[in-house]
Amino acid sequence: MTDITTTSTTTERPVLVENALGLIAQAKMAAEAYEREDLVTRLAGSRARLIDPAFHILIVGEFKQGKSSLVNALLNAPVCPVDDDIATSAPTAVRYAQEPSAAVMLWPPDASDADEKPDPVRQEIPVDQIQHYVTETANPGNERRVHSVEIGVPRQLLANGLVLVDTPGVGGLGSVHSSITIGALPMADAVVFVSDASQEFSEPELHFLKTARSMCPNVLCVLTKTDFYPEWRKIRDLDEGHLRDAKIKADILPVSSSLRTQALESDDAELDGESGFPDLVRYLQQEIVANAEAFSARAACNDVSSVVDQLDAKFQAERQALDQPEKAADLVAGLEKAKERADRLRGQAAKWQQTLGDGVGDLSSDIDHDLRSRIRAILQETDVVIEETDPVDMWEEFEPWLYRRAGEDVANNYKVLQGRAEELAERVGEHFSEGQENVTAGLDLGGAALDVNQLVQVEADLEVKRMGVRESMFTGVRGGYMGVIMFSALGGMVGLALGPLLPVAAGLMMGRKSLKDEKQRQLNNRRAQGKNAVRKYLDEVSFVAGKDTRDRLRQIQRQLRDHYSTRAEELNRSLAESLKSAQHAVQTDQSARQGRLRDVDAELGRIRNLKKAVRELSKELEPAAVASASV
Repeated sequence: MTDITTTSTTTERPVLVENALGLIAQAKMAAEAYEREDLVTRLAGSRARLIDPAFHILIVGEFKQGKSSLVNALLNAPVCPVDDDIATSAPTAVRYAQEPSAAVMLWPPDASDADEKPDPVRQEIPVDQIQHYVTETANPGNERRVHSVEIGVPRQLLANGLVLVDTPGVGGLGSVHSSITIGALPMADAVVFVSDASQEFSEPELHFLKTARSMCPNVLCVLTKTDFYPEWRKIRDLDEGHLRDAKIKADILPVSSSLRTQALESDDAELDGESGFPDLVRYLQQEIVANAEAFSARAACNDVSSVVDQLDAKFQAERQALDQPEKAADLVAGLEKAKERADRLRGQAAKWQQTLGDGVGDLSSDIDHDLRSRIRAILQETDVVIEETDPVDMWEEFEPWLYRRAGEDVANNYKVLQGRAEELAERVGEHFSEGQENVTAGLDLGGAALDVNQLVQVEADLEVKRMGVRESMFTGVRGGYMGVIMFSALGGMVGLALGPLLPVAAGLMMGRKSLKDEKQRQLNNRRAQGKNAVRKYLDEVSFVAGKDTRDRLRQIQRQLRDHYSTRAEELNRSLAESLKSAQHAVQTDQSARQGRLRDVDAELGRIRNLKKAVRELSKELEPAAVASASV
């Protein structure tokens, strides 16, 4: 296989992104010319997000379906360990880097005992040591305390911000690791679901796909190992039927990682096409990256539009005062009132601050109640199931179901949190609606989802068994012996000769009852153990998920506070500049007024041209236009 250092790293940005960068550059020049360093800082942040975006694609699927091989073949680089006895045990994020690199994020030694969950510690590692951290064989039970692994490779596919996340495969979709994967779904830009061509979709796979499709806008199914299974076309048709029946909207792409590797080694384009990977690359670039880049460009256009509006307001106020001096007094009075409102937005007692504080408090209570309600519903459902069955018979199927159900409910809780947080951002933004457009904050919660359930150290495993033949015989004999002794003694006490048959018959009855009572006692004990195992696991999930939710709420509160504080400062500065310009225009004499009016009109003309360019690019970036351009 080609070494990871030999592939070209050159890349070209899409035209729409380049155009957005050009608009940012023009707006930055204008802001610098008008000495608005606050707007320059805002545009610099917008440019940084546009140049270095991150579009996370989760690679998910059951154990040993070829996820890691898919990533390696897609990038033509051995970034993820692959072997018959190797299973990925930690999320592995592969992103663009100019030189090959690797880093592992480690939990501190006392992370599981801490009241406040600490941040993982980043540690650089050699690229050839990755296997020692991300596989179950080299890191059993996560004894190294690995949170995740980040790998950087110089690949053009990743140069535009694409990040491939190889998710844990230990235990498959029914294990505790699936909770980590499900918890990351709301924050993913796309999900690539991997299933090999050995068999059609299983029930857990279809269940997972339905969950993924409800939480992520883009889901693609990849059918692997088509070179190994000649009947892969039949399996693909069956899988498509299952997706239709389940009403899951997702395409299926058949691929062969082995053929892809051979094609790249021999530089055989025809064999590469047969591998199916060109179609996969095309899907990632056109359906995922192009749409995500358009979203980033739209956000950049909104920033430029807001900046230009603030610059425009200053010259509009000055022009009105110069052109209509008789109305200048009313203009100045109106600007002074607007400046007073803007001053109130800057204070600690501002209404938007109160709305934010109250909203976060209400949101924290509601989200905690939502999580507790979901956990309580699981407990009630599991209690009914356990009471109606014997844990020995159903625990092998029950345990994976419990993990999936808990993971789904935790992810749904995060989904509610995300939606409610966006509503809160809009409510806070309404306080700025009179003075500024496009002020609503865009929440960035990426990456936090991979922390979900990482500290869940408890599993709902149960070691119980039925009474064996030897134990059953011993219990029956013991009960029967006691019955014989009791009835024989009773006959002696009353002076009756009961004979041997009656005590033996009584002994048999007593032995049978004793055996039945012992079986029921052990069944009740197994049920109690099962309920305790469920409660112990769900208590840990509730503790960890609740802590993660509180951390995320604090993150949301800080983001909204910082965003709106900055917008309030910008608005105040803009109104101060407008007021200053208008007051200066009032004091200008007639001869100087005409000359200044020409200068202001020239500035407004440049601003109008920039506004026009922003509107035109925004029209090109509308979803329908982007979709048609990517086909």
